Amino acid sequence: MSEPSTPRPWQRTAEIVAITSPWVRMIAERWIDDHGRELDYWRVERVPSVIVIPIWRGQILLPHPQFRPGAGRMTLDLPGGRVPLGATPLDAAAPIVQRELGIPPAAITTLALLNEQGWLINSSFSNQTLFGIVATVDDATNVQTPQIYRSVPATFQQVADLINELECLQCRAVLQEWTLRQIMANAW
Repeated sequence: MSEPSTPRPWQRTAEIVAITSPWVRMIAERWIDDHGRELDYWRVERVPSVIVIPIWRGQILLPHPQFRPGAGRMTLDLPGGRVPLGATPLDAAAPIVQRELGIPPAAITTLALLNEQGWLINSSFSNQTLFGIVATVDDATNVQTPQIYRSVPATFQQVADLINELECLQCRAVLQEWTLRQIMANAW
């Protein structure tokens, strides 16, 4: 019986074309796979993104549904956005909360990463990473801004219902991770 051979590593042989913007780069490239086949692939390089779970007085705050060009309609999501060049995910969180909920950065008492390493999003087509962040808003802050669509009690059943209502898979994943941590910490 012969031993299985070690697969050859994939090799990139050419960059066919690249389209670049500040937030995204689309690349067509040619690869030789582990079986010696020549393949063309399109992939997208994106800057990291963050999804923020803003919590105020035991409530998760949600912005108004926003139009999503990729979906072609309005969707309910948690606050989120891209990490600007040279910034960290934590640096990006407070401005996102201010932009989407109208809550000033000074009103945020803590920002906590759910993941130190970015989670890969669609790793076969994109190199984008995602960070989940919990933003605790000072209890004394008046959060009755027009940008807040609604608040959801941070209880197990209410959060489970919210996870089912959110359409953004990334938002759902971040909220599920936070929920799992609450369960593991016996916070509920």
